[in-house]
Amino acid sequence: MRVRDAEGRVRRITGHYVAGCDGGHGVAAPAVPARTAVRDHGITWLALLVQAPPSSPNVLYGVHPDGFAGQMPRTPDITRYYLQCDPADTPEVWDDARVWVALENRLHASVHGPLRRGPVVERGLVRLRSEIRDRLQHGRLLLVGDAATAISPSAAKGANLAILGAELLARALTGALRDGDAAGVSRYSADYGPVIERAQEFSHWMIDLLHPPAAADPHADYQRVLRRSRLRDLSVSRAHQDFFADNYVGL
Repeated sequence: MRVRDAEGRVRRITGHYVAGCDGGHGVAAPAVPARTAVRDHGITWLALLVQAPPSSPNVLYGVHPDGFAGQMPRTPDITRYYLQCDPADTPEVWDDARVWVALENRLHASVHGPLRRGPVVERGLVRLRSEIRDRLQHGRLLLVGDAATAISPSAAKGANLAILGAELLARALTGALRDGDAAGVSRYSADYGPVIERAQEFSHWMIDLLHPPAAADPHADYQRVLRRSRLRDLSVSRAHQDFFADNYVGL
């Protein structure tokens, strides 16, 4: 590969393998011929960074008829919030007053206590979309992280998958380059693929759990009954709690 350095000189870089770690919009993923299963979930989140301590040290998920809300602690003074919104919305229509009314309502602050407020320092939109590739390598190019798969943030699995993929790739490359055993490289897709698929399945399950059915869905009443049943099972069934914990925390 030839690249141009800061001084404008062309340099040639060589290597035994190439790790595609440049995300979903980089050049590595399109270089791997693969069939890709894509799902646009039709759901949009307003992503917010608030200059305020978290209201709880734990992740909070708000299940509400008006839409999903979530709190994810970041630092002692910065908190991430999410609000499900109309896909046609722009961040600007959500001023601070509207944001806090929705968060207090959907996170049931009247029951659990008021949220710790602060200025909203960042607003953006996240459209829930997932991609699963049937191949993660081509020749000596191996994909990892967001280059290997795109997953919705509903179950917070993106970073977990990236870290595990990096670990699998490191083991495979160590075996090939240090020990002369390329078996790990050869089965990289076979090892990493099922882990991605399991995380994708749980993420999709979480989407159905967290979000109310669309108003235009002819089966909306039925979907609401199923969601209520799932939430009830999570509150009373140890088997369901173990399933949730195993999938949410682990891989």
